[in-house]
Amino acid sequence: MKIKILSAISCLTCVIFLCSMLTGWVNRPPSADPKVIKQAATKTLLLLQKSGYVFTNNNTMKCASCHHNTLTAMAEDIARKKGVPVTDSFAVKNIAAMENDIITVSNPNQINQFIPANFIIPYVLLGLHAEKYPPNMYTDISVDYIMGQARADGSFLAESGRVPLETGDIHLTAMAIRSIQLYASAAKKPRVDQLVINTRRWLERIKTDQQQELAFQLLGMHWCGSDVNHKIKIADQLRSMQNEDGGWSQLPTLKSDAYATGQTLYALYEAGMEKTEGAVYQKGLNFLLKTQDNNGAWFVATRSFPIQPFVDSDFPPYDDNQFISATATNWAVMALLNALPDKSR
Repeated sequence: MKIKILSAISCLTCVIFLCSMLTGWVNRPPSADPKVIKQAATKTLLLLQKSGYVFTNNNTMKCASCHHNTLTAMAEDIARKKGVPVTDSFAVKNIAAMENDIITVSNPNQINQFIPANFIIPYVLLGLHAEKYPPNMYTDISVDYIMGQARADGSFLAESGRVPLETGDIHLTAMAIRSIQLYASAAKKPRVDQLVINTRRWLERIKTDQQQELAFQLLGMHWCGSDVNHKIKIADQLRSMQNEDGGWSQLPTLKSDAYATGQTLYALYEAGMEKTEGAVYQKGLNFLLKTQDNNGAWFVATRSFPIQPFVDSDFPPYDDNQFISATATNWAVMALLNALPDKSR
């Protein structure tokens, strides 16, 4: 009798184990084809580079923007590592536009007139670093300005002028501390080291439930050297926000879009919290691939009130949704590019 009971229990255990394995296999999303990813990314990069060139030419100050230029520079950096073609002439023009930004706002004879738009310089410095731009007098002045904006606890106050690209204290704090790390001179090392410690502690204790703030909280903690246990908590929070369609939403009241999805996948990967072959990442990739339009772009509707004259950059959808759509497209293509193998030497 005991033998029969033990046999029945063993059989039941095996059935449960096999069912759980089968369920995991059935629920696992299909892996995105690297060839499809590369084709999609190649089309997108050309569109972004051309649009960034048009944006710079069409605005009166010939300046760069976060949405059309600095994020595209970051995407170009990943593309080069993956063997995805980049048009160098567009990249050179992009670097010149970003350089023009810091020269314009970093006039050493007019330090008190530094443009108080706190997101501009961190984004520009990250874009320039992606293009291997060397430190100089203007990057030094820019770093001094950013460090001067730090609060005692290591955080930075966002002006929140245009959502979502220019909003969120966590968002700005992560970008600011990263740009300081990349371009601060050796003479500033003691101050920078202490600021990084303060910022890390602030990031580790701040609470938020917003998608973008969580993504940059994870990135900021990673850049500041937080331990894996702190990062896991934020990564788990982000994973729990993935929608059934594989994407993420900027707000709980909105549908999944490329802005939130690409940005979240980038943060999870950059922080070492998600491998590109994992189920979470693959679901996100599949969402991006099926929502890309024929031009190579991802459409996202604007939700900010315009505070500056509109500049047409010939970017789909060819209306006043261009800026946020270009931003979303940059985040999306960075997520796609990270899923490709590095090019062979």
